[in-house]
Amino acid sequence: MVDNSTAETGISVVPGSFFNSVPFAVDDLPECMEREPNDSRDTAQAVTLPIIINGHIGKPGEQDVYKFEGRSGQPVVAEVFARRLDSPLDSLIRLMDKDGKQLAFNDDFEDKGMGLETHHADSYFTTTLPADGTYFIHITDAQSKGGPDYAYRLRISEPRPDFALRVSRSQL
Repeated sequence: MVDNSTAETGISVVPGSFFNSVPFAVDDLPECMEREPNDSRDTAQAVTLPIIINGHIGKPGEQDVYKFEGRSGQPVVAEVFARRLDSPLDSLIRLMDKDGKQLAFNDDFEDKGMGLETHHADSYFTTTLPADGTYFIHITDAQSKGGPDYAYRLRISEPRPDFALRVSRSQL
């Protein structure tokens, strides 16, 4: 094996062909792991926004529930990364208020960048919170499936750009 690492980057490059690639995602938001039990409003895992939650639907019919404090007029985005990371999860997400009223819902989000590769099975919604209070995000598999491979990354945050624009001066 040849180590082509550099002191500046700390990255090692190994020459050759690789198989069985594993997709992964990184972000600059805080992250946490799902903690069981979190399958109902009574046992919902408390999180502070913005957050990315790494979890999985461990068995058929299971749902995971997260609660957070929100304020009136606050924009909120919930986005699931599962199929885009090769998980079999067909996510379904709901936002509920403290009284159990559904405020937002999504089953399939059309990600034009992924096309039919994911069958649009990842979920996404954006909404504005109507009042100060406690809110609940429910995530489950739309087909009521589950198991150790049904992993997801759930981002709950305010909207943010999904691109960066950089301009450099002309070198005339």
